Amino acid sequence: MGRENILKKIKKNKPTFNQLPVVDSAKFNMKVDLSETFKSCVEQVGGRVFRIRDKSEIIIKMKELFNCDEFIISFIDGLEMKSGDGKKKSLPQDFDKLDAAIIKGQFGVAENGAVWVSDNNFSHRFIPFITAHLIIVLDLKNLVENMHEACLELNEFNEGYGVFISGPSKTADIEQSLVIGAQGPLSLTIFLMASNNL
Repeated sequence: MGRENILKKIKKNKPTFNQLPVVDSAKFNMKVDLSETFKSCVEQVGGRVFRIRDKSEIIIKMKELFNCDEFIISFIDGLEMKSGDGKKKSLPQDFDKLDAAIIKGQFGVAENGAVWVSDNNFSHRFIPFITAHLIIVLDLKNLVENMHEACLELNEFNEGYGVFISGPSKTADIEQSLVIGAQGPLSLTIFLMASNNL
């Protein structure tokens, strides 16, 4: 049977196209405190959340959390770290032994503590996964309640790469024992910043 015959039979027997159902996200709206629910869910999956007013508070908190000798880079404008600006580094080997990376999150999902990040905000797609500790800065006003609302936020997504991140890397596949940092960051820290300051 030739290629054309196969394609003709497939076209002839193609199932009827059905429109996807329209989901009314308002039906899932639980009227919860988004920041509290988000913080609780992030902590349940092993992350930590700090509410801050501006970028200066991030620098103060970073000094408390990390050793000043560690290799820490920032991809946030106006948030410079001693180890350097990640935007100035271009080669993958520049990020060898990266201790911590600070990136911007587009929006967070309250129901599961996930944050959508796009590679428009960091130089290489591997940054959120190769770093030992991941720090995400998220505008407080960019929280949605659930994944239905999150999908609506992504309707206009036309960037090269984006991913939801929830908590540090973890697995319990081996002997049903939870291992943190198995395939990626050992920790996830999220700074929830007051609106208009990011």
